[in-house]
Amino acid sequence: MTTPAPHRRPAGASLPDTPTTRLLAGLLAGALLTAIALPARHLGAEREVRDSFPFSHYPMFSARRSAHYRVAHLLGVDAAGTSRPLHYSYLGTGGLNAVRRQVRRRVRAGDGQILATQAAERLAARNRAEDRAITEVRVVRGRYRLEAYLRGADREQITARIELCGAAPVPGRRPSPIAAGAGR
Repeated sequence: MTTPAPHRRPAGASLPDTPTTRLLAGLLAGALLTAIALPARHLGAEREVRDSFPFSHYPMFSARRSAHYRVAHLLGVDAAGTSRPLHYSYLGTGGLNAVRRQVRRRVRAGDGQILATQAAERLAARNRAEDRAITEVRVVRGRYRLEAYLRGADREQITARIELCGAAPVPGRRPSPIAAGAGR
């Protein structure tokens, strides 16, 4: 008499692969998909729509965006005249959004040169390895193409316009003649 072969488990499976476990997995997947899709029934209703996962009506996610995004930020210029964005912490303390709002307000008030001088002093004091080649700090107000940025386009395709609001040499670092005359 032969004994039935024991039920084999596929490698890595924690439950045996039987018709019952497959049925349970299908029912669980169907229940989860139904729970996620149920809020969609409220999308066409005229009554007030409540915000719920995964269909958010919160303006941060659903508002129309302008084709351009304006932001005031820092650019560091090295001795060769190449520029690159600098970390926002050179402009102030706090989170990114708090610093961004403060900088926008101060640039509008005409304090771009003061911000550039303060950022250059902070950059020299911190002496971070990745920023040691920076010889000049610029506060700029940029207008950028949002769609190109979200697609991951090159920097030249993203930038629509950059306006210089302030520039200051980094104390203790000698700017090259290229950087000193560029962009002013």
